[in-house]
Amino acid sequence: MKSYILSLLLSAVMLASLFLTGCTSGGAPEAPANPDAQDTQSATDSASSTGETITIMASQDWVKDPEMELAKKFTEETKIAVDYQIIPSDQYPNLLMTRLNSGECADIFMHQSGKFDIVSLLQIEKNGVDLSGEEWVSRFEDAVKQQVSANGKVYGITIWDQSDSYAYIYNKNLFAQYNLSPPENYEEFKAVCQTLLDNGITPVYECVASGWHHQLNFFDVSAAYDATDDNLVDKLNNNSTTFADNEIFKALLDQMKEVVDAGYWGEYYMSNVYEDLAAEMASGEYAMAVNMMGRIGDILAINPSLGETDFGIFPAPYLNNQIIAETPCGPSKFIYSGSQNQELAKQYIAFLASPENLQFMIDNETSFNSVPFSGLNTTHSDEVKRAIQAYKTGKSTVYQNAVIYLNPQWMEIGTDITSMLMGQITSADVAASIDQRRADQASAAGDDNW
Repeated sequence: MKSYILSLLLSAVMLASLFLTGCTSGGAPEAPANPDAQDTQSATDSASSTGETITIMASQDWVKDPEMELAKKFTEETKIAVDYQIIPSDQYPNLLMTRLNSGECADIFMHQSGKFDIVSLLQIEKNGVDLSGEEWVSRFEDAVKQQVSANGKVYGITIWDQSDSYAYIYNKNLFAQYNLSPPENYEEFKAVCQTLLDNGITPVYECVASGWHHQLNFFDVSAAYDATDDNLVDKLNNNSTTFADNEIFKALLDQMKEVVDAGYWGEYYMSNVYEDLAAEMASGEYAMAVNMMGRIGDILAINPSLGETDFGIFPAPYLNNQIIAETPCGPSKFIYSGSQNQELAKQYIAFLASPENLQFMIDNETSFNSVPFSGLNTTHSDEVKRAIQAYKTGKSTVYQNAVIYLNPQWMEIGTDITSMLMGQITSADVAASIDQRRADQASAAGDDNW
């Protein structure tokens, strides 16, 4: 962890306890006693001399160390304090909605982008501030900008590596030791896992306790869903078909359960947390993990004896998938329309979006190789470049970004999948629940297709 000076205004004990508690019968981490508790991190050692403070509300892992360093620099230059309110990921969606609905949100709030979700879920035209006139908008890559826009107006900014995508990262040394190759289909994947397990290596690090990660296995094969019907996304979006109507979704879920039942996620997958992923991969006790491609750097930072050539990348192989789907959406910042500090918030966002500071993010955040703005130098490793060229065709977008009313139920889908993995419900039940929640959201949005 890069060093930076933080003033802890509230205790972070709640964050630690979240991941130390046992699991409920549904497999989700138990919530702490106070659901509004949060870890507040200030970029300054004390209050600013002007007495002005910008508050930023974000989910865990959305604010990187270099951004905290930039926030401190901003305060030094402007005398405006910046306070980050970091919320555990499983609690963040509900707490954000509560804050927006109560009219008591932070000056800047973060949320996953998505041109459907920011309208239907965030009501961004009501709760957000139009940023279309800001200078940085002209440098913002169009595909990503569209995901924070509504009716031709830009409401957010995405300072995240959108060239990156989730895929399988694997330990090349372990693969070589047991004469293994990256699997090109599901049967090969199972064979690789079995060989590793037979030799005392846990094949896959999965972390159900974090609540948000294990459902990536469901979404990372979006290209395989598209392969069954070129118009499947459109049909789902106009409600002419459902998830339950398409056997491909249930087939994927059944394969996930088969992998878990075979022991390929190991003994502790239910209690594992995402924060330990890099360390576990660096230890050599696990051979594979689903993660952003650029986060190989996180593993190397923990074990300096390892190098970039020690880890490789391949697509999630469920359903014989061999494509890494595009991910134009990511954690984004929006200014709250009810904020009394809108101009200060715009000033801070403009500061972060300056070419100098965007380049600082790329150069100093190990998980970022680029950000979606023109005129910057990228830092992709040779392995990430190879994976982009080999597996990113640009023909498919992950379903949480492509299918309406899907991303807002991300955590609920995770809970359902956990229940399925534990044998409490079936894959058909998971699909039916996804459809019901989509119908409920569509009804609330007044969608004429439902």
